[in-house]
Amino acid sequence: MRKLLVLAVAILVAGSVKAQMDITVGPKVGFNVTNISNWDAKNKFSVHVGGFAELRFNDFFAVQPELVYSRQGARDKENGVKTRLRVNYLNIPILAKLYVLDELSVDLGPELGFVLNAKSKIKDGGKTTTYRVNSDANTVAVNFAMGLSYNWNELMFSARYNIGLSNVFDKDFGGGNNKNHVFQLSVGYRFGNLF
Repeated sequence: MRKLLVLAVAILVAGSVKAQMDITVGPKVGFNVTNISNWDAKNKFSVHVGGFAELRFNDFFAVQPELVYSRQGARDKENGVKTRLRVNYLNIPILAKLYVLDELSVDLGPELGFVLNAKSKIKDGGKTTTYRVNSDANTVAVNFAMGLSYNWNELMFSARYNIGLSNVFDKDFGGGNNKNHVFQLSVGYRFGNLF
């Protein structure tokens, strides 16, 4: 009897939460401007693509988990030799969205990144050499994301800065302090309330 009562209460609570929450999902795509701290390198321009789900609890607060493929890294050119370092991540940010206006939110939260692969490409004159540096990359990256989002009808626009809290590479490869710095501009399509 007690189990049945607990189950009934859980269903009622879940139903009331569901009734009060709007859930919006959709794809997103955008551009990255990336670099790695304490490297004498230039910004690298690349892309990200993924999906998001916004769980909006009221007019002022929502939570937005995402799943995003992101190309990151750095580039350099010295004495005619071009070096491009690329690290591909599967990032999972979980953002608290604080709505300061009806459709404008300040977004803050942690992000876990899982390295899919890493490589360095060196171009010297007409010769290009590619090195896989997967074994030098740390498997998991921990970042902190902050930015702004604006919902305009079905579209969502966002600008975000991700600050690396963990090193991208082992100290032997990347030095003592080599963290991701990523600026992202995104556009997403918001499918209406699912429930």
